[in-house]
Amino acid sequence: REQGKTLIVSLPESIDHVAAISLEKEFREFVARQPEAILCDLSGTKYISSSALRIFLATAKAAKPAGIQFGLFSPTSFVTHIIDISGFASIFTLYDTEDAALRAVSRR
Repeated sequence: REQGKTLIVSLPESIDHVAAISLEKEFREFVARQPEAILCDLSGTKYISSSALRIFLATAKAAKPAGIQFGLFSPTSFVTHIIDISGFASIFTLYDTEDAALRAVSRR
């Protein structure tokens, strides 16, 4: 869904390797639309695989040169744990809530 010039993407409950493959195509299309920001809602996501992290990383890398902000918000405790132990917490911007994410990207 769109919130102004920001795309908010609600992610599925589980992002395994198969789900990540279809998400990869969608995220490429999102970047091509040139929004000001892409924010991923992880509030309903209970499982992410390493393939999901790879998709997030590829999206963040593609978004950066285009001036598109990329962030994740409302991660569940498991997802937060996976992002932390993988070292990706220093790469992705994580927000506690959708409102916090929207405020942050609107200030830039």
